[in-house]
Amino acid sequence: MTCQNIWTLSEHELYKQKRRAQLTAFYLDPQQSDMILDLGCGEGFVTSHFTEASFVVGVEISKECLSIAKSKLTRPNVDFICADATALPIRTAVFNKIALLEVLEHLPENSQGKLIHEIDRILKKGGILIISVPYREQITYTRCVHCGKLTPLWGHLHSMDEDKVTNLLPSHYSLVDHCHFPNVGLISLSRLFKYLPLKLWLIVNNLLGKIQKGYWLLLKYYKLGRSLII
Repeated sequence: MTCQNIWTLSEHELYKQKRRAQLTAFYLDPQQSDMILDLGCGEGFVTSHFTEASFVVGVEISKECLSIAKSKLTRPNVDFICADATALPIRTAVFNKIALLEVLEHLPENSQGKLIHEIDRILKKGGILIISVPYREQITYTRCVHCGKLTPLWGHLHSMDEDKVTNLLPSHYSLVDHCHFPNVGLISLSRLFKYLPLKLWLIVNNLLGKIQKGYWLLLKYYKLGRSLII
């Protein structure tokens, strides 16, 4: 797996990623008492916005990505694990907040189920789960030059929305909030928007979202009961 390495993007592209990370942190709301897990953390760019928590763990299957993450985040309250998110080497009910950002669309249905099983196992009762996915993406296929088979662009296997994500979760998860990114490119181009504080920027984002739902969806869930897993 080749890393995109968000840390090295151009100023404009980096700004878009920064806003997405800020928005995720706003909904996750890291506190000093929190134990936070970032599943599929990549190079640790979004993880770096959670460091106000007591302890943060990033999980990533790519050793290359983890190497970058570890070089960027050297704080004593941040650690990284190289693991498959569908079989986590983590004990039950450890974390009270979990972020799963743009992972579900990459996984076959069987793997999606295993991943949700693991999340439910390690997330405490009363915990917060943040999930982001591309919103109702039109899946595009390209033909592989090696095998000749049609392959989904970016490895996205599913087109997702609120209902499809919610239906993957056990019934004791309640959707408490959500946010659409209608057009992060548009609201990143203006210098005025760029320097807006996050809460004012979010107002502009949400106004645009009433016109066009856009390409990115963030969902916030509250875990009402204990895990179904013993």
